[in-house]
Amino acid sequence: MSSHRTRLLAGAVAAGLLAAAPAAIAQTAAPPAAPAPGAQRPAEPARQMRMDPTRHIDGRIAFLKAELKITQAQEPAFDVFARELRQNAAELGQMVEKQRAQRDQIRAQRALGNEPPRPDALERMQQRADMSKAHAEQNQRMLAAFKPLYDQLSAEQKKSADELIGGRGERGGGHHRGPRRA
Repeated sequence: MSSHRTRLLAGAVAAGLLAAAPAAIAQTAAPPAAPAPGAQRPAEPARQMRMDPTRHIDGRIAFLKAELKITQAQEPAFDVFARELRQNAAELGQMVEKQRAQRDQIRAQRALGNEPPRPDALERMQQRADMSKAHAEQNQRMLAAFKPLYDQLSAEQKKSADELIGGRGERGGGHHRGPRRA
């Protein structure tokens, strides 16, 4: 009787594999064709989503609120800070979108056989100075929004804030480092 069950089970597995085989073959049959030389590359949605600073801003704000254990009395100050986080993310998103549009325009010109002029050293330095100025203005606004909240935090909350806020993004030590250590 057990050999009968074994044969039935083996038959069912084989039938399942045969039923799935056409789908598996169809999925691996032909790789996508390579784009023609000089053609514009298709959009890279995963990369674009990764570079969208507004994508998870509400989740980051909720995370900070939970990790800092914001009390009802602290909520008005936290809300001011959260508005500034959203504003900065929106501004950064606009900058990223502008850069993306410029890259797309350059690619389109190259696809037509035109090599657009590269910015000279003076133009590149001006672009860096403009970007630095925009970041400095954002940092000043963030400081003005965060200071009243920080002043209301308990010692335990301040310790958490020191680990979560103050570096790049919400990390404590910069983009590639973890939290600052005492």
